[in-house]
Amino acid sequence: MSNPYQTPPPDPYGGSYGGQGGQGEQPYGSAPGYGTQPGYGTQPGYGQPGYGQPGYGYPVAPQPLPYGSPPVPTGEQNSLAMASVALGFVSILICFYGGLLGPVALGLGIAGVNKSRTTGTGRSTAIGGIVLGSLSILISIAALIFYVVLDKSTGSL
Repeated sequence: MSNPYQTPPPDPYGGSYGGQGGQGEQPYGSAPGYGTQPGYGTQPGYGQPGYGQPGYGYPVAPQPLPYGSPPVPTGEQNSLAMASVALGFVSILICFYGGLLGPVALGLGIAGVNKSRTTGTGRSTAIGGIVLGSLSILISIAALIFYVVLDKSTGSL
């Protein structure tokens, strides 16, 4: 191990350790090749022209979407999808009479899915309306079958 109190050996590249101004060393910013050069503008210390880089700071035109990509949401609400969810929920709540509102909710949900292809919003809401409308139709069919079976078992009309 070397003695830490010993003076360091001279730098083989002409400089000194720690930037203490040895032979061949120049102050910062004045190294050869980095100053202003003819034809490069007036920025000292840099070898670039005095104007901005080409293409920097200019607005970029929006690129078209690739073929088959989903549409970008426009912020427009899909009212058909919202109506299908609302009617589907109400038709489940009123069970037996839900068979009347269920097909309406189903139709509005299908129309909402078709509209979501153009607007990009409301697809999952429309699918929820389709599910709720179909479920209300199935509940009303089950209630009708239960009513008919119950009526035949009692023997009264």
